[in-house]
Amino acid sequence: MRSIMMIVIMAMLLGAHQTVNSQNRRCQESPARRGTIDLKARPRLGVEYSSMALFKIASRKNTYHIGEMISVDLAMLSTARAPVFLHKLLVPSITLTARNDRGGEASIRAYTTILEGIVPQSYELRQPSEIILGSFQLLAGCNVEGLSAFAQVRNQLNEEVHQNRANYQKGLFERDLFVNWGDACLALQQPGSFTITMEQANNHVIVSPCEPGIRTAVGTVRSNPLTITIIE
Repeated sequence: MRSIMMIVIMAMLLGAHQTVNSQNRRCQESPARRGTIDLKARPRLGVEYSSMALFKIASRKNTYHIGEMISVDLAMLSTARAPVFLHKLLVPSITLTARNDRGGEASIRAYTTILEGIVPQSYELRQPSEIILGSFQLLAGCNVEGLSAFAQVRNQLNEEVHQNRANYQKGLFERDLFVNWGDACLALQQPGSFTITMEQANNHVIVSPCEPGIRTAVGTVRSNPLTITIIE
């Protein structure tokens, strides 16, 4: 009887050990086990940005000429005490606004409409005091020589692709549409000082059997204001 009990106990221990090993093997590639879900379905996995992160923007210089590319560089710092998932600093989850020196809103015109499919790769896991980086390229002026011609050729390609008369990527190559005009342009009535701010918004969370206790920053976080001057 004792021998039978020992065999049963050993079998149970071996089975538990194999289960743990199997779980460990599956979790060695934890990113592959991640999924995304709306915050409303798993509210306990979300935590407000205000208690998890700081958002900062800066630029390589303070003064730009009309027609120059304004480099708006982004950084988000995790202020959490534990690992946290942060959404990458990418359009359309980030939005940019600008105001002139009289307080009026300056129009920012995106060249294309970008729709985001929320996937685990939209997020990065950050430890306390780690950062994620991003960049937004803003053209100073929307009446810059060459921009309207570029937009016309691009729109023509889009129409041909829609009608199945052209291959999009081949068209980009053949028509030089890979030239960098930035992500958007800042419409100017006249030169002057402009204050730029950015917001990051997120309403989804990461779910992972290998990282069950790690939460995702949700809600909205606003950057510091960045003031630049645009001259002729």
